[in-house]
Amino acid sequence: MTECLLQICETFEETIDFLSNKSHEKEKKITKLFFDFLECFSALKEEKLEFPKEFQNDVRLYREGNAPLVKKFEDIEIRYLMLSDFYDFCRLTKRYVK
Repeated sequence: MTECLLQICETFEETIDFLSNKSHEKEKKITKLFFDFLECFSALKEEKLEFPKEFQNDVRLYREGNAPLVKKFEDIEIRYLMLSDFYDFCRLTKRYVK
């Protein structure tokens, strides 16, 4: 897994309790992580195919400016849930180990 995706997983761990313990600082981290994830994931080549289609499609459509998807991801909780899904996927597949 690329260094930027590993860094996203590491930083995400600092926000694991976001839904139960929200703060402005965590919201800022999640927003930054979300945009870092979009940039990093879209830069992947063949490795991108190893990830679920949902990540591939959401990133592609968001970057293309798909209005319903962009609107959906304006919600900080939806951004958090996407990052959480990515983090869980990486942990379950042993791509990221604490």
